[in-house]
Amino acid sequence: MKDVDIESIEFDSRKISQGSLFIAVKGAKHDGHSYIDDVGKNGAAAVVTQIKTKTELPQVVVHDTRAIMRELAIRFYGDFDDLTKIGITGTNGKTTTAFLIHSILSRAGRNSGLIGTVYYLGKTKRKAGRTTPEILDVLKMLKEFKDDNISSVVMEVSSHALKLKRVEDIRFDAAVFINLSQDHLDFHETMNDYKNSKLHIFSLLKPSGYCVYNNDDEVGREIRTLPIRSKISFGTSKDSDIQARVIDEALTGLRLEIRYADQSYTVRSSLVGAFNLYNILAAFSTCVSLGINTEDIIQGVETLKTVRGRMERVADNVFVDFAHTPSAIENVLRSMRKYVPGRLILVFGCGGDRDRAKRPQMGAIATRLADLAVITSDNPRSESPMKIIDDIKKGVVRDNYKVIADRTDAIRFAINAMEKSDTVIVAGKGHEEYQIINDKKLDFDDAEVARRCFASSC
Repeated sequence: MKDVDIESIEFDSRKISQGSLFIAVKGAKHDGHSYIDDVGKNGAAAVVTQIKTKTELPQVVVHDTRAIMRELAIRFYGDFDDLTKIGITGTNGKTTTAFLIHSILSRAGRNSGLIGTVYYLGKTKRKAGRTTPEILDVLKMLKEFKDDNISSVVMEVSSHALKLKRVEDIRFDAAVFINLSQDHLDFHETMNDYKNSKLHIFSLLKPSGYCVYNNDDEVGREIRTLPIRSKISFGTSKDSDIQARVIDEALTGLRLEIRYADQSYTVRSSLVGAFNLYNILAAFSTCVSLGINTEDIIQGVETLKTVRGRMERVADNVFVDFAHTPSAIENVLRSMRKYVPGRLILVFGCGGDRDRAKRPQMGAIATRLADLAVITSDNPRSESPMKIIDDIKKGVVRDNYKVIADRTDAIRFAINAMEKSDTVIVAGKGHEEYQIINDKKLDFDDAEVARRCFASSC
């Protein structure tokens, strides 16, 4: 095979341009080998495949294209070891913690980028495609960040990414574990596999890197025993390195007392919900490990006013939240109960083609803790919305629910049912601006629909 010049590396056939090396990766739905003819027409210089394919392009056949993609990406882009990289994992709270750390880094004068569920954020901001992209896309972003003089990068790291080794060649300066509760069992099959995938992040630390973990979480006991030189624990218990308690909480935010190194600090946050104590603590502890002074940490926390789709107030007493797991729904309802003098009304559903075991659990939690639960559709994908709703109904514990499969109608009903002292929470989709029905992604934004319904125009 003759030598060819490579201008870029791609695994997405739609991104091929003149001089690209195309790596044919087999995914859950699409197989890159099916697009070899297309990439040739679009200017690909060569292809890497897992099976020998008929093509006139120079072709390298390897045992595992996904694994070789990591190696080629590192060779092409470099390892970016000089960038400070913070990886955050956990079932709930990754996005809020990432935004908090990004805010603190900015306050401390450290130019920072963010890779996460809502945005990919550097000098420019674009909507995220997935929480943790493939390593090829991660390294492209790191190159962009470095070219823009960004020195620190905050990353949400999903269990899928850790299991599929998307970040295997990245070495983190700080790895953060927030919590673990049931989710993604359609992918992991067992909680033990889910947990071990999360804990794998600590094997990706630099030798000098910090393990930052929730001491109150049951998994914290395992993390304590890991052979890692530098650890910082956070929690409400006295044996945590950094402790906090809620002094005051309201719909306007939180006031916390945080204790660290025999000092006590009062921290105010606009974030709503006592569960945000752990996200704030995770961010505080991470930035302590990075050597940022406490004044900048506190001001960085207080600067962040809201996070898209995370207890986002979209109208008077109407909130949109990403809560889509049993523990997240419970945290939101228990926290909001303290602020609501009237009824707590919840609109929620469960995603199709995902962990079915959590559906009745969410039905039980919703009908136990909300005054009115409106059960609706939430990204049904290939499943029947009513079949998903029937699974949710198997767990209901009180006759305080209403089934409205159409999500717009469900949100309209909940808002029209509100009285002055009531609060509505639309849960499950948060920042998402789509509904996935069969194989189609249809425009749908909970926040926008709720605003229109509140203004009597939906």
